[in-house]
Amino acid sequence: MAFHRSVLAQMIICGLIALLGPGLWNANNSLGAGGALLPYLVNGGNSLVFGLMGLFCILSPIFVNKIGVKKTLIAGTLGWSVYSAALYQNNRFGTEWFVMLGAAICGISAGLYWASEGAVILSYPEHAKRGRYLALWLGFKNSGQLIGGAINLGLNAKTATSGKVNWITLLVFVILQAFALPLAFLLSPPDKTERSDGTKIVVEAKTSTKEQLRQLWKTATTRQVGLLLPVFFASWFYWGYASTYLTLYFSVRARALASFLSAITGTIACIIFGMFLDSKRFTVKFRIRVGFGLSCGLFTLMWIWVMIIQHEYEANPPKGLDWTSTGFGRGFGLYIMLQTIGNMVQNYLYFLIGTIGDGTSELARGTGLLRGVESWGQCASFGISSSKFSPFYTTVINVVFWTLSLIPAAVTIWQVQDRKHVEERVDENASVSEEPVSEKTGSKQEL
Repeated sequence: MAFHRSVLAQMIICGLIALLGPGLWNANNSLGAGGALLPYLVNGGNSLVFGLMGLFCILSPIFVNKIGVKKTLIAGTLGWSVYSAALYQNNRFGTEWFVMLGAAICGISAGLYWASEGAVILSYPEHAKRGRYLALWLGFKNSGQLIGGAINLGLNAKTATSGKVNWITLLVFVILQAFALPLAFLLSPPDKTERSDGTKIVVEAKTSTKEQLRQLWKTATTRQVGLLLPVFFASWFYWGYASTYLTLYFSVRARALASFLSAITGTIACIIFGMFLDSKRFTVKFRIRVGFGLSCGLFTLMWIWVMIIQHEYEANPPKGLDWTSTGFGRGFGLYIMLQTIGNMVQNYLYFLIGTIGDGTSELARGTGLLRGVESWGQCASFGISSSKFSPFYTTVINVVFWTLSLIPAAVTIWQVQDRKHVEERVDENASVSEEPVSEKTGSKQEL
């Protein structure tokens, strides 16, 4: 077997794209407002990114079904470097219109990326190796934020005052993210990819757009998934506030340190938490319920701390808090913990939607809804933070949205049964869908 046609090679390609694309994008935004002096313009741009990304994530099965996974992936790599270039232009020359144009391009492109990436990660590997390939991809993605955080810290470590980051930081991101596009051309199409066990990569036959929309609506309106939509929205609603908080109150090098440390703590927390969620020692019901308490319960308690600190800052707002400043640890620790527990919540929600899914096609639609609706939560969050709206009242809105969203989510979570472990159910789904059949034609077709 030629290595460049192997599943491992395709996972490495997707992992490198994840490192250069969303990994570095997350590192950039972990600086607070993309490293800008003030958060409002960039928050508006991010709101547009997530608004469009949410729409294209939800509609993503249509694009993959029409043009294929490789072409969708290529289109999905176009936006990150453009948006970083817009942030560079704004940082160095004050250009504002390019930020909004770059945001629109990035939002559409990112929606297509998440669609094609999900199709490759889920459908290319043989079932026996799927877990390790997913871990490999996740390792690449998280290393992107770690590398980006190290770049942020290395280029801004001497700036102990508030302000904007060194424009060279953003230029480095532009150059690195541009390599995602040629990497996408290296992806082997499904019909030419060779699994080590000799099985073929097959998916359902192409269907009409109307049929795709019907299936999407059917998934979204099921009781289990429908009750989870509010918590999907609220789970990332905090990010606009967190970005504004970091930009308004901390020095440039403290923001760079936050970008680096939040990547490390978030990765470690998710690995440890993921080991529990995957443990075969406990039933699915136990893991789902305890995981809900650990992630969502800690996140709820976290918001009490956020409101206390933000109320103090509302009365006496600090300016340019640095690691040499008095009181730095309390405010800085808040940001790191908020990002860390927020990542745990995301880890849990993906595990949950994967657990209640019933087959590859339904799982793809479910994850598309999760990624799309949570993107709309980010859109609303950055939209609010694009104005000079009180950060304290922003925390109040977050607390209300988050708390109310947990009520319907708990209904779905408490209905998860102990029928079997996740791994056993995936085995059954894999055997049933090894050669999927189109509902309309009854025929098989490669992706």
